Amino acid sequence: MRTLLSYQVKLPASLCLTCLISLSAFCQYRTLTESPMFRKDKVNLFQDSAGQAIYGLPYMDSLYKAGLARFQIFSMHTSGNSVFWHIRFISSLPSIRSNWIGKSFPVTIFFDVDRHIINTEKLKGAIVIINCWSVTCGPCVAEIPDLNRLVDSLGGKKVVFLGITYDQLPEIDQFFRSQKLKEFLHTEKPVFRFRLIGEQKDFLNNKLGVISYPTTFIVGTDGIIREVLEGVDLDKDRQPRSYERIRAAIDHLMP
Repeated sequence: MRTLLSYQVKLPASLCLTCLISLSAFCQYRTLTESPMFRKDKVNLFQDSAGQAIYGLPYMDSLYKAGLARFQIFSMHTSGNSVFWHIRFISSLPSIRSNWIGKSFPVTIFFDVDRHIINTEKLKGAIVIINCWSVTCGPCVAEIPDLNRLVDSLGGKKVVFLGITYDQLPEIDQFFRSQKLKEFLHTEKPVFRFRLIGEQKDFLNNKLGVISYPTTFIVGTDGIIREVLEGVDLDKDRQPRSYERIRAAIDHLMP
């Protein structure tokens, strides 16, 4: 089964982030218990897929705060009053970039969160930016202002922006209404200006094989993937460089 989320702490400034919760990536997460992904109404348990050991949230949180836990969450299930997060402890994440450069982006029909149809086959002739993200991914959220600026700066250009997530539609709606997001983005009306497509767990796992979040695919006008950007690069002030990275790739493709 493909992995979905990973978390780590104590990052050097030059490290390319995968999907993690850290103070630098999404500033309100000082502990795992503050993350919106964890169910406050249930007992949160972590089940190691390798050894089947089960850990409680206080124990995992103590490792997280001490910088000792680096793990991926790849699925979850609920049972009674408990939610089980299926995890895998990891030392490093493989890259899928070489698997996709020069290949066609899979022809797929999506419905966005407003129930409008998107046929990727009909997007040929435009540059397409596909950002794979999640509401529970700190770095994904941290780069939203950069991605919004990208959309604003390319108004009128033939560029299509899609944001694909495995999150359910109610989770996406709740996320954009959350007070934490409003405080983080410094606005009472948070928005992600990409066309958002939810409930795509199978597509992300089994079609694209996405391992780290965020992952951004940059597709040329011919439907061929020209670049894959995994994680979030940080500048010297530990701010995302998503705008610069994606804009450079787009400029290279534009006539």
